[in-house]
Amino acid sequence: MKIIETLGCAQSPVLYMLHGWGVHSALLKPLAEQLSADYQVHLLDLPGHGFNQNQQLSADLTACAQLADDFEPGIWLGWSLGGMLAMNLALNKPHLVQKLVLLCATPCFTQKEHWPHGVESSVLDQFGERIQEDIKQTIRRFLQLEVLGSGDEKDQLKKITQQVFQAPLPDIVSLQAGLQLLRHADLSLSLKNLQMPSLWLTGRRDRMVRPAAVQMASEYSQGKYQMIRGAGHAPFIHHSDELTEIIREFLCH
Repeated sequence: MKIIETLGCAQSPVLYMLHGWGVHSALLKPLAEQLSADYQVHLLDLPGHGFNQNQQLSADLTACAQLADDFEPGIWLGWSLGGMLAMNLALNKPHLVQKLVLLCATPCFTQKEHWPHGVESSVLDQFGERIQEDIKQTIRRFLQLEVLGSGDEKDQLKKITQQVFQAPLPDIVSLQAGLQLLRHADLSLSLKNLQMPSLWLTGRRDRMVRPAAVQMASEYSQGKYQMIRGAGHAPFIHHSDELTEIIREFLCH
């Protein structure tokens, strides 16, 4: 992981923000700007994503947790795949994570017998095959799924697509590693060991990470759960004020 931009005062509590698969930190910048009044916000790019092309993302969770070894302790906010990686960091290196905010994130992305609220693994297999043919079109298709159900899909897709393609396209090896993490990682049974306070946020219309999965994860971890009505998988686009208010309230207590 690489800090791409820092907002806010150096004397404020530290807050790290971690984006999802196939995109980069700029998508979370509007949310970071709102929270920077109270926090020193570090926007991170995953290896092989955005402006962090010198690294490659690993499909090994232990290696992913080691990416934060040089960071000072702070609050971690992760969206989608970034949320899964933030969870993994909190479980493996709890001294680095003071509080945890999970935005439309799940400990287990695919369906399993004990985790019925995931997606079918064949969905990820299809993306893996398409990446070999056309990375840009594959990411565009993934973005379509992210805004699905939001109620204003066309406007959201236009906005999120413009932001995503302002940075270099992700590295294909890192994209495949991200899909492997989404396909195979299962942190659900470890959530009972989560030591720090956690906030689990979901959009009622999210078709990628179902609200039922986020609610179940909050129960496993004894964290706080909250649903944002009218939001899809990217609530920071049109529900940023409500999202900021919920996060601030959680972090202040």
